[in-house]
Amino acid sequence: MEQDVTRALRREEKITLALRALYEQYGFRKYRMGKFEEYELYMENKNFLKNPNIITFHDLDGRLMALKPDVTLSIAKNTRANAHSTEKVYYLENVYWLEKQSGGYKEVNQLGLESIGRLDAFSYYEVLALAQETLAAISDSHRMQVSHIGFWVALLDGLSIEEGLRKALFACIHGKRLHELKTLLEGAGVTPFAAQLILKAASLCGTFTDTLAAARSIAISNGMTDALNELETVYGLLQQKGCAEQMTLDFSLVNDCDYYDGLIFQGYVEGVPRALLFGGYYGKLLRKFGKPLDAIGFAVYLNELDVLFRAQHGADVDALILYDETADFSALLTKAESLRARGGGLRVRVEKKLPEDVRYDKLYRFTQNGLEEVGKDA
Repeated sequence: MEQDVTRALRREEKITLALRALYEQYGFRKYRMGKFEEYELYMENKNFLKNPNIITFHDLDGRLMALKPDVTLSIAKNTRANAHSTEKVYYLENVYWLEKQSGGYKEVNQLGLESIGRLDAFSYYEVLALAQETLAAISDSHRMQVSHIGFWVALLDGLSIEEGLRKALFACIHGKRLHELKTLLEGAGVTPFAAQLILKAASLCGTFTDTLAAARSIAISNGMTDALNELETVYGLLQQKGCAEQMTLDFSLVNDCDYYDGLIFQGYVEGVPRALLFGGYYGKLLRKFGKPLDAIGFAVYLNELDVLFRAQHGADVDALILYDETADFSALLTKAESLRARGGGLRVRVEKKLPEDVRYDKLYRFTQNGLEEVGKDA
C-alpha cells in the first residue's frame, strides 16, 4: 500500500519528501510559521524580497499586517540562535505575492533552509552541499554559480570607490556589460589603475580552481584574500564530498548585495530558463535585527518544477478511460481497477467525455466489447 501511495505522488512531491529526509539527516529541523507578520518587517527589508509587492490587511487591533511574501525574514527575526547555540531549520511554506503585471495574487511554494549562529567554513560547506544535492534531486543536468560579496567590498574599499557609485557598478557587473562598466568608471573619474582592476574582477568566471587563481592575482587587500581563502576551504570540502564538479566561480554574481555580504550562490537546472535556487550569507540582516550572528541559507521556488516536469513527461494520468450511457458500471469498475493494479499502480482516470485540460499516456474506450486502446497523447 505504501508503495502504491508513493507512486501516486507527483514527481515534485517525491522530491520534496526526499529532500526533507536529507535535510533532517544533517540535523535541520522543520520550521513552521504563521501566514502573517506585521507589514513593517517587510517594509524595512524590501531589498531582500524577490517580489516587493506585498499583500496587506488591517488586523482587528488596527495593525497593518502582511500575508507572508518570504520565510527567511521571519526566521531571522525570531531565531533562537545565540553565541552559544546554532539554529538549523528547513521549511516548506507557501508565500504570497501581488503581481502588478497581471493585477492578481500569486501563491508560491517555497522550500529552503537556514543555518544561524556563530558559523564557520564547515557550516557554509554544509549549506552549499545541501544546495547541490537539492539541484541533483531535481535534475541530473544542473549547475551552480558561486561568488563572494566580501571580495568585491574589500576591492572597492581598497580602491576608495564611493558608496554612491557602487550600486551602478554592480548592476553593470551582474549584467556582464563590461563596455558600459568601463564607460561608467571613466565618467566617474576613477583612476585607470582602479578601473582596470575592477574590469578584471568583473570578468573572472570559469572553473573554480582557475578562476580562484586569477582572483588571487589581483587581490590587493587582506579582505579580498580572506574571501578567497573562505571560498577555497568550502570548495575543498565540496570536492571531498564529491559534489563540486558542476560548480563554477563567477564574480559577476553580485545581485542582492544589499542583503548578502559573504558567500552567494545560484542554482540552475536544464529546462528552467532562470535560476531555480538562490542562496548566500546574510549576517548583515541579523545585525540589523540586533543579533551579531552569522546566517546562510537558500530557497527553491517549487512552482517552477510543475512546469518543468509537465514539459518533460507530459501525462497527468497513465490511462484515460471514456465510457457512454450504455456502460455496465460493474464491468467498468473491474476494468479500471485492473489497469490501476498494473506496474505497482497506474494512474487511471474515468470520464464520459474527453477533458480539455488533462494529458494522458494512453486513451481507452469502454464499450460492451470491453476495453479498447484508441490513442495516445503525452
